[in-house]
Amino acid sequence: MSDERSQIRQAFSLVAFLSSLVAGLTGCADYQQSGTGARGGYKWTSLYRQDVRTVAVPIFTNIDYSRGDEMALTKAIITQIEQRTPYKVVDREKADTVLEGQVTRVQRQTISSDRQSGLPQEQLYGIRVDFTWKDLRTGKVLVDRRDFDQTSPYYPTLGEGRSIGQLNSVEDMAVAIVHELEADW
Repeated sequence: MSDERSQIRQAFSLVAFLSSLVAGLTGCADYQQSGTGARGGYKWTSLYRQDVRTVAVPIFTNIDYSRGDEMALTKAIITQIEQRTPYKVVDREKADTVLEGQVTRVQRQTISSDRQSGLPQEQLYGIRVDFTWKDLRTGKVLVDRRDFDQTSPYYPTLGEGRSIGQLNSVEDMAVAIVHELEADW
């Protein structure tokens, strides 16, 4: 029994060591040479641009027939920016940058149906957007994406309606757009 406990402790120690090693290697490290050439090394830096403090996010436009997605997406993007980045969302007049976009397509697609009844069991809710993040101080375009897609599944047989699919897809799209605001490596 003592030998078994010793093996379990060793296994846990190995897992803990490997976990800390992986965490250390996948962190936000940035290699920088010192100016004198004497020492170089890694340092921790933010994933986001240091020269940007504020972002304006006007309501996205929508050229698809499905309504409401642009409002939900804009709200979700603002929430994600406030939660995940060092940026503050402000009015355009006070902003360093502006994130503008357009919902170009909303699509619902049935993935699987019940063989007997034909009712959909799994569906996808997809959103496609174009967006641009621009520095208002210099006029430089920081990020420009076209046909940026996000799909999320929902399950009508479990009582999930179109609104659940929309919510999941909009939230996933907002997270993906905010990831695009990270600084270049």
